[in-house]
Amino acid sequence: MNWVPVVLGAVLGAVIGYVLAGGEPVVAPIVAVIGAVAILVTKNVQESRSKKQGIVLYDEMHLTLATRSGYTALRASMLAVALILVITVWPMFFNINILPPEIAEKLYPGLGLSFAIMTVAYLTAYTYYLKSKKVLEG
Repeated sequence: MNWVPVVLGAVLGAVIGYVLAGGEPVVAPIVAVIGAVAILVTKNVQESRSKKQGIVLYDEMHLTLATRSGYTALRASMLAVALILVITVWPMFFNINILPPEIAEKLYPGLGLSFAIMTVAYLTAYTYYLKSKKVLEG
């Protein structure tokens, strides 16, 4: 497993949480886009190097495992991500406060943490399905 995209994703989650905690909600999507581009570039470099060497990186089993793991991680963490987004970011754009602003500001690091939890949930589900072979049986 290539750990560079995983580490970049974890750093991206921490930076987004830090930026939001600093009171800059407009900068967070920019950081997210820059991080996503960095992850895609590293994956493309890895794929091009392996193609030159004649190595197959992804087969049908990997694609099936990744699909099932991604769906499981999304289901497991999306409620937390959506709830934190509604509580923290929504009031800045729509002036509808669910919680007092002082309390909502303390949840900004939790937004980055929720994306990190989604990454950990994906890796956990991927490992589980890989070892159990349930994904191949249906």
